[in-house]
Amino acid sequence: MKKLSLAFLLLASLQLIHADDVVKNSDFTDGANYWHGDGRTPADMKPQDSLDTAPNYGDVGLIVPLKAHAWTKIVQEFKTRSSAATLNITYMIAPKTTFSQKDEDYQNVPHSIEFDAWGPFDGKRNNFVAIVTDVINYRLFNDNVAPKLNSTGKQTYSAMVDSMVPDDEKTLCLTFPPGTGAVILLHVSLDTQ
Repeated sequence: MKKLSLAFLLLASLQLIHADDVVKNSDFTDGANYWHGDGRTPADMKPQDSLDTAPNYGDVGLIVPLKAHAWTKIVQEFKTRSSAATLNITYMIAPKTTFSQKDEDYQNVPHSIEFDAWGPFDGKRNNFVAIVTDVINYRLFNDNVAPKLNSTGKQTYSAMVDSMVPDDEKTLCLTFPPGTGAVILLHVSLDTQ
Protein backbone atom coordinates (compact mmCIF):
# COMPACT_ATOMS: atom_id res chain seq x y z
CA MET A 1 0.00 0.00 0.00
CA LYS A 2 2.88 2.36 0.82
CA LYS A 3 4.38 1.74 -2.63
CA LEU A 4 1.07 2.58 -4.30
CA SER A 5 0.71 5.80 -2.27
CA LEU A 6 4.29 6.79 -3.01
CA ALA A 7 3.78 6.13 -6.74
CA PHE A 8 0.61 8.24 -6.71
CA LEU A 9 2.38 11.15 -4.99
CA LEU A 10 5.29 10.96 -7.42
CA LEU A 11 2.93 10.96 -10.42
CA ALA A 12 0.97 13.92 -9.02
CA SER A 13 4.13 15.94 -8.40
CA LEU A 14 5.42 15.21 -11.91
CA GLN A 15 2.19 16.55 -13.35
CA LEU A 16 2.69 19.77 -11.38
CA ILE A 17 6.21 20.13 -12.78
CA HIS A 18 5.08 19.55 -16.38
CA ALA A 19 5.29 22.71 -18.48
CA ASP A 20 2.02 24.05 -19.85
CA ASP A 21 1.90 26.05 -23.07
CA VAL A 22 -0.69 28.84 -22.82
CA VAL A 23 -0.47 29.74 -26.52
CA LYS A 24 -3.12 28.10 -28.68
CA ASN A 25 -2.06 26.61 -32.02
CA SER A 26 1.57 27.22 -31.11
CA ASP A 27 2.88 25.09 -33.97
CA PHE A 28 0.42 26.49 -36.55
CA THR A 29 -0.88 23.01 -37.48
CA ASP A 30 -4.35 24.60 -37.38
CA GLY A 31 -3.31 27.34 -39.82
CA ALA A 32 -3.72 30.88 -38.51
CA ASN A 33 -6.48 30.01 -36.02
CA TYR A 34 -6.17 32.01 -32.76
CA TRP A 35 -3.61 34.35 -34.39
CA HIS A 36 -4.49 37.84 -35.63
CA GLY A 37 -2.55 40.24 -37.80
CA ASP A 38 -0.37 39.80 -40.86
CA GLY A 39 0.40 36.07 -40.71
CA ARG A 40 -0.47 33.94 -43.73
CA THR A 41 -0.69 30.17 -44.06
CA PRO A 42 1.50 28.29 -46.56
CA ALA A 43 -1.64 27.58 -48.63
CA ASP A 44 -2.31 31.34 -48.86
CA MET A 45 1.20 31.91 -50.18
CA LYS A 46 1.52 29.04 -52.69
CA PRO A 47 2.10 30.01 -56.32
CA GLN A 48 -1.22 29.63 -58.13
CA ASP A 49 0.19 28.27 -61.38
CA SER A 50 3.49 27.67 -63.16
CA LEU A 51 3.59 31.30 -64.38
CA ASP A 52 3.17 32.70 -60.87
CA THR A 53 6.49 34.15 -59.66
CA ALA A 54 5.48 34.28 -55.97
CA PRO A 55 8.12 32.68 -53.75
CA ASN A 56 7.42 29.23 -52.36
CA TYR A 57 7.78 29.42 -48.55
CA GLY A 58 7.16 25.72 -47.91
CA ASP A 59 4.30 23.81 -46.34
CA VAL A 60 4.62 24.50 -42.60
CA GLY A 61 4.35 27.34 -40.14
CA LEU A 62 2.88 30.81 -40.32
CA ILE A 63 4.43 33.16 -42.86
CA VAL A 64 4.77 36.85 -42.05
CA PRO A 65 5.46 38.72 -45.31
CA LEU A 66 7.34 41.93 -44.64
CA LYS A 67 6.05 45.28 -45.88
CA ALA A 68 8.41 47.80 -47.48
CA HIS A 69 7.30 50.81 -45.41
CA ALA A 70 5.42 49.47 -42.37
CA TRP A 71 5.82 47.11 -39.44
CA THR A 72 3.93 43.79 -39.52
CA LYS A 73 2.72 41.76 -36.57
CA ILE A 74 0.98 38.66 -35.33
CA VAL A 75 -0.97 38.72 -32.07
CA GLN A 76 -2.67 36.28 -29.72
CA GLU A 77 -4.54 36.98 -26.48
CA PHE A 78 -4.17 34.50 -23.62
CA LYS A 79 -4.62 33.88 -19.90
CA THR A 80 -2.32 32.03 -17.55
CA ARG A 81 -2.44 31.04 -13.90
CA SER A 82 1.30 31.54 -13.64
CA SER A 83 3.27 34.71 -13.00
CA ALA A 84 6.19 33.57 -15.17
CA ALA A 85 6.69 31.73 -18.45
CA THR A 86 9.39 30.97 -20.97
CA LEU A 87 8.78 32.46 -24.40
CA ASN A 88 10.11 30.13 -27.12
CA ILE A 89 10.15 31.00 -30.81
CA THR A 90 11.38 28.76 -33.63
CA TYR A 91 11.51 30.44 -37.03
CA MET A 92 13.23 30.62 -40.40
CA ILE A 93 14.17 33.59 -42.53
CA ALA A 94 13.09 33.30 -46.17
CA PRO A 95 15.86 33.65 -48.77
CA LYS A 96 16.72 37.24 -49.75
CA THR A 97 14.89 38.70 -46.73
CA THR A 98 16.10 42.11 -45.60
CA PHE A 99 15.13 44.39 -42.72
CA SER A 100 15.11 48.19 -42.98
CA GLN A 101 18.45 49.92 -42.43
CA LYS A 102 16.85 53.24 -41.41
CA ASP A 103 17.20 54.08 -37.71
CA GLU A 104 13.91 55.99 -37.75
CA ASP A 105 12.06 52.77 -38.69
CA TYR A 106 12.99 51.32 -35.29
CA GLN A 107 11.81 54.27 -33.18
CA ASN A 108 8.65 54.00 -31.07
CA VAL A 109 7.71 50.45 -32.06
CA PRO A 110 4.26 50.51 -30.33
CA HIS A 111 3.23 53.54 -32.40
CA SER A 112 4.43 51.78 -35.57
CA ILE A 113 2.06 48.87 -34.89
CA GLU A 114 -0.80 51.09 -33.65
CA PHE A 115 -0.54 49.94 -30.01
CA ASP A 116 0.08 53.37 -28.48
CA ALA A 117 -1.35 52.35 -25.08
CA TRP A 118 1.91 50.52 -24.39
CA GLY A 119 4.06 53.64 -24.33
CA PRO A 120 7.09 54.20 -26.55
CA PHE A 121 10.15 52.00 -26.81
CA ASP A 122 12.65 51.54 -29.64
CA GLY A 123 13.70 48.40 -31.46
CA LYS A 124 17.21 47.57 -32.65
CA ARG A 125 18.22 47.61 -36.30
CA ASN A 126 17.98 44.17 -37.99
CA ASN A 127 15.87 42.78 -35.12
CA PHE A 128 12.23 41.92 -34.71
CA VAL A 129 10.48 42.43 -31.37
CA ALA A 130 8.74 39.98 -29.03
CA ILE A 131 6.18 41.61 -26.73
CA VAL A 132 4.07 40.22 -23.88
CA THR A 133 1.78 42.72 -22.26
CA ASP A 134 -0.77 42.90 -19.50
CA VAL A 135 -2.40 46.27 -20.15
CA ILE A 136 -4.78 46.03 -17.19
CA ASN A 137 -1.85 45.81 -14.75
CA TYR A 138 0.53 48.07 -16.71
CA ARG A 139 3.09 45.34 -17.29
CA LEU A 140 5.14 45.01 -20.44
CA PHE A 141 7.88 42.64 -21.56
CA ASN A 142 9.65 43.44 -24.81
CA ASP A 143 12.83 42.05 -26.24
CA ASN A 144 14.71 42.36 -29.50
CA VAL A 145 15.18 39.12 -31.42
CA ALA A 146 18.33 39.13 -33.56
CA PRO A 147 17.90 36.73 -36.49
CA LYS A 148 20.69 35.67 -38.80
CA LEU A 149 19.24 37.25 -41.94
CA ASN A 150 21.47 35.29 -44.33
CA SER A 151 20.59 31.90 -42.83
CA THR A 152 17.61 29.94 -44.14
CA GLY A 153 17.85 27.21 -41.47
CA LYS A 154 15.82 26.99 -38.27
CA GLN A 155 16.64 29.60 -35.64
CA THR A 156 15.48 29.78 -32.04
CA TYR A 157 14.89 32.40 -29.40
CA SER A 158 14.04 31.89 -25.74
CA ALA A 159 13.46 34.33 -22.87
CA MET A 160 11.95 34.31 -19.40
CA VAL A 161 8.84 36.50 -19.07
CA ASP A 162 8.05 37.21 -15.44
CA SER A 163 5.97 39.61 -13.36
CA MET A 164 2.74 38.57 -15.07
CA VAL A 165 -0.43 38.85 -13.00
CA PRO A 166 -2.18 35.44 -12.99
CA ASP A 167 -5.62 35.07 -14.61
CA ASP A 168 -5.76 38.48 -16.33
CA GLU A 169 -5.93 38.89 -20.11
CA LYS A 170 -2.52 39.25 -21.74
CA THR A 171 -1.31 39.76 -25.28
CA LEU A 172 1.57 38.11 -27.10
CA CYS A 173 2.78 40.08 -30.12
CA LEU A 174 5.63 39.39 -32.53
CA THR A 175 6.32 42.40 -34.68
CA PHE A 176 8.65 42.77 -37.66
CA PRO A 177 10.28 45.90 -39.10
CA PRO A 178 9.81 47.14 -42.66
CA GLY A 179 11.69 45.08 -45.19
CA THR A 180 11.45 42.58 -48.01
CA GLY A 181 10.87 38.83 -47.93
CA ALA A 182 9.30 36.99 -45.01
CA VAL A 183 9.78 35.42 -41.60
CA ILE A 184 8.39 31.89 -41.29
CA LEU A 185 7.26 31.08 -37.76
CA LEU A 186 7.38 27.36 -36.95
CA HIS A 187 6.58 27.38 -33.23
CA VAL A 188 5.69 30.08 -30.69
CA SER A 189 5.00 29.05 -27.10
CA LEU A 190 4.79 30.47 -23.59
CA ASP A 191 5.64 27.58 -21.31
CA THR A 192 4.63 27.92 -17.66
CA GLN A 193 5.66 25.74 -14.73
